[in-house]
Amino acid sequence: MSQKINLKTNLMDKRILDRLQDGIPLVPNPWKEIADDLNISQKILLKRIAFLKKKGIIRRISATFNPQRLGFVSTLVAVKVSPDNIKRIVNKINRYHDVTHNYKRDSDYNVWFTIVAVNRARIDQIIEKLGEDEGVDKISELPAKKMFKINVNFKLSK
Repeated sequence: MSQKINLKTNLMDKRILDRLQDGIPLVPNPWKEIADDLNISQKILLKRIAFLKKKGIIRRISATFNPQRLGFVSTLVAVKVSPDNIKRIVNKINRYHDVTHNYKRDSDYNVWFTIVAVNRARIDQIIEKLGEDEGVDKISELPAKKMFKINVNFKLSK
C-alpha cells in the first residue's frame, strides 16, 4: 500500500522525488549526477532518500522492465477483503517477491496488486494460496489483453 506524501515534506524532498521519477542514469556514480542535477551534495541526497524510505514515502528504487520480453508472465489481481482483514491480507500479499506493487481502492474489490512471475504456474499458485485465506472474500485475475506503456510522473514541486 502506498503512503500519501505528508504535506510537511519539504521542497527539497519533493524535488528529489520529481528527479527520481525521471530515471537513474547508467553511469559509474548515478547519485552524484542526480545530486548535481538538484544542486545539492550527494551526501544530502542519500540522507534524504534514506529518510523518505524510512517514512514509507519511497518503498523502493528499482528498474522497470517489460516482463514479457524477459520471458516472465504478469497479471493484475483484484481482491475483495473485509475492512478488518485488509492489513493482514496486504502483509500476506507483500511477502511474495513476485508482487511488484499493490494498492487499496474504494470499491468492492478493495485491494489490487500486480504479479510478475517466472511462469503461469507460479501466478496460479499465488492466487490459489491467497484465495484460500478466510479473510479473502473473492479474488479475480485481470490479465492484460493488450499492453500499453504509459509514462506516469507525479510532479510534486513547483
